[in-house]
Amino acid sequence: MKVVVILSHGSRSKNSNLLTEKVAESLSRELNIKAVIANLQLSPPYLEEVIEKAYNEGVRCFIVHPFFLHKGVHVEEDIPKEIEKLKETYKDAEFILTDVTGSSSFVHTAVCHIVRSCL
Repeated sequence: MKVVVILSHGSRSKNSNLLTEKVAESLSRELNIKAVIANLQLSPPYLEEVIEKAYNEGVRCFIVHPFFLHKGVHVEEDIPKEIEKLKETYKDAEFILTDVTGSSSFVHTAVCHIVRSCL
């Protein structure tokens, strides 16, 4: 069983997960795969907790997508370290780390669309 984990930074704002939840719901519908959200820090649901819950439900393949615009310290260092810790804990699970959201050419299109609406 596979699950996609949309991993964002996290925020103390109570509405910070709304966009990530919408993306996960859309991904689930369009790709017919379970998608969940997780945060790296500051607010739940935290990555470790999400992985533990899904693992206990039988998931053995985790596709982790960093919902970040660029490859800063979190993406280059912190997330890979977290994934390595998870691999040690869940030795029979597979972890696939995708590229960041910002690597998609669609980000350019979205920015153009948003800015165009202000012109």
